[in-house]
Amino acid sequence: MFIRNLVLAAGLSFSLLALTPAISHAETITDCDRLATDQMDRARVTDGASFQSLMSDEAMEACNRDVILHPDVARLSYQYGRLLLLRKNPKQGLKQVIKAAEKGHLAAQLLLTSGYSSGNYFKGDAKQAYYWAEKAAAQGSNYAQASAATWQIEGSGTEKKVEVGLARLQDYSKAGNAYASFSLAVIYRQGNFVKRDVERAIEYYHAARKDGLGAAHSALAMMYLGGESVKTDRAKAYQIFREGAEAGHVGVQLLFARNLAEGMVPSKDAKAESLKWMCAAGKRGENLHLELFRSKLVCPAK
Repeated sequence: MFIRNLVLAAGLSFSLLALTPAISHAETITDCDRLATDQMDRARVTDGASFQSLMSDEAMEACNRDVILHPDVARLSYQYGRLLLLRKNPKQGLKQVIKAAEKGHLAAQLLLTSGYSSGNYFKGDAKQAYYWAEKAAAQGSNYAQASAATWQIEGSGTEKKVEVGLARLQDYSKAGNAYASFSLAVIYRQGNFVKRDVERAIEYYHAARKDGLGAAHSALAMMYLGGESVKTDRAKAYQIFREGAEAGHVGVQLLFARNLAEGMVPSKDAKAESLKWMCAAGKRGENLHLELFRSKLVCPAK
């Protein structure tokens, strides 16, 4: 369960945006698309909608209408289902998302994978999470491939096959799947299902960093900062944090800014550098500044 949640957190919170594909222009754009498109949907036909748009009555009315007019378009069923889930209507929302997923809509399959795994939006179900992970994995989703293989190792929602799952993760890692590398790092660092090997764990964290996973920057930096499984090295932690922040990983920027502000990592001007990364993190950086300093963040004009 613990490894499963780590993979989920890494997938959803840090690096899915980096994998967002280009817009497809092969379909007609409907009002539902205009008001409720998911920016991480491979099948989207327009830019992602804002949260304000998603929560508007206009979006709900448009998607309700468009799924009636176009009942066979999986993209629209997914968008409508997602709106219903956000509006706390899990029964009808789940029905629409499953409808889209059964037609092969990848974004819907990924939502079911994460939703059934975490219990967010609808009741958790390990078997359903694994089922939809395998469906999405077959379509080439790195996140789903790593999740399905990890759950095979754990026996979560499927028969426990440690060697099969490990082999899958290793193959995915070699192919550049950052989520698989991250999961292997956790497994070897903790000694879950294998002999504990911190050096190998660090190698996998580095592989995940190289392949663009912000969570790997954060995990590795915190290891060196806290001396967890390794000798404390605050300078190395600073370097890893900085590399992740400069790569544009918002989660890393926030964690780096917090540790700078709290004097946990060395810096010639910790306050100025902390403010720099809060500004880079946008709204979430503003919230962090308010939490730490009880004042509004003021950033330089761009």
